[in-house]
Amino acid sequence: MKDVAERSQEQKAYQWLLLGAFGIGCLGDLLFYGKNYGVSYPLFFIGMYALFVWQAKLHQRLSFSRENKYIWLLCVPIGMLSLTFALFSNGYFHLFNFVLVPMLFVLQTMLFTGRHKAKWHEIMFVGELLEILVYYTPKHTRLPFIMIKGSVKGRMNQRNYGVLKKIMTGLLISLPILLVVLTLLSQADRVFGHFLNEIPDMLIDVDSVEGMFRLFVIGLVTLVVFGYMYSLFGKRADTVELPQPQEQEKIVWDGIILVTILTIIDAVYAAFTYIQISYLFSGAKAALPEGLTYAEYAKNGFNELLTVTVINFIILLATLYLVSRKNRLLYRSVQVLLTLLTVCTSFMLFSAYYRLSLYEAAYGYTHTRLLAHLFMIFLLILFAIALWKIWRDSFSLFKYYALVTLASYVFINYINMDVIIAQNNLERYRATGNIDVEYLGRLSYDVVPYLQELKADESLKAAVTYELENKWAELRGESSWQSFNWSKYRAKQYLP
Repeated sequence: MKDVAERSQEQKAYQWLLLGAFGIGCLGDLLFYGKNYGVSYPLFFIGMYALFVWQAKLHQRLSFSRENKYIWLLCVPIGMLSLTFALFSNGYFHLFNFVLVPMLFVLQTMLFTGRHKAKWHEIMFVGELLEILVYYTPKHTRLPFIMIKGSVKGRMNQRNYGVLKKIMTGLLISLPILLVVLTLLSQADRVFGHFLNEIPDMLIDVDSVEGMFRLFVIGLVTLVVFGYMYSLFGKRADTVELPQPQEQEKIVWDGIILVTILTIIDAVYAAFTYIQISYLFSGAKAALPEGLTYAEYAKNGFNELLTVTVINFIILLATLYLVSRKNRLLYRSVQVLLTLLTVCTSFMLFSAYYRLSLYEAAYGYTHTRLLAHLFMIFLLILFAIALWKIWRDSFSLFKYYALVTLASYVFINYINMDVIIAQNNLERYRATGNIDVEYLGRLSYDVVPYLQELKADESLKAAVTYELENKWAELRGESSWQSFNWSKYRAKQYLP
């Protein structure tokens, strides 16, 4: 009797989950169908969080304990990245965030419900995350149909249910046959074909077709959301424990060979660093090779330096994880050599950064060049963390790299790169008289105020007016509250 009551209560809980998933489907239709992304995106995820918290509370999985504080902190980057759809209009970041925000939501909800065995910063966790998305979620999308079937069966007697089942089977079998027969008859008699083609227009108008499509999308979203939430809170079939393979011996590099390699590499990098300090940073020009000006020397080699930096980063990580720690003296030598490698690489990054700055001053500021600057700063932070790892072997490098990467990506979203590019190009224009108006016009709506500033210059007025008219043509048709975006709203204040 107790088991029957528990089963009935569980069935009712999943019926409520299905209703909540249907509500998410309807919310998605209201916010997104036929509209551009804007404030709709964060509102949709507020709805997703509401459904998750409701289900977590029902299944007694909602916890505000000290252990879960770091999981709750994930709401900060998720919220900030979802808000970029309402605050900024950079299409590239919107594309990345459209994928990243749901993935972070999945990661966070998995951690809350404990649907994982590996730690979040271990590679096996990625496999478990993909298992929920690719295997369990699609598998559980069939449960609503089983629930509906059980409900119908429970309300009908066995005889009537059998009749209904046979009728539905007959309809499904007859549909492909009917399609072939009607196609052949339409080709055999044009008059019959004409009337047959008129039937859909008489019965279904365009709005009805659109309505059916929207219902289909709502149903699809409902099934996916239900399948995912059930994967988090529902019961899973017992799995057979497979025998664990024997642990293979960890591959390690020979310490003497490694010390020899690092010594040679560090000697080359030390010489290179000395030259960089002598010529690039101190401005020494006397002993440059014949035919090479200081400006050419400063601007060349950025790509090569960045490539060498990435190679050094790979060498550093490989050494940290593959070096043998048995011989204390050799390992200490490796630590010293890796430290020297890190210091020399930092000078290379400074050199590459400086060279790129000179190149920008000469040829202008773009997304690619600004991202290259940011990437070098990001690499420098990763090297600093690796330097700490060299001397403190206890903490997880991947864990801190993941946190720094996420924080850096959120930071890049909020510095508004397009505004930085526009400001720097305007300053360069005042100093040199050179500017690429067409490139500025391809940036997001955040640059509209700066284009208006350039419009005052008679020599640029025609080109700037053309770009502003294109921006206005793009913005003129947007009016729904779901598509509200602060960047676009602000741009409209500057446009006719």
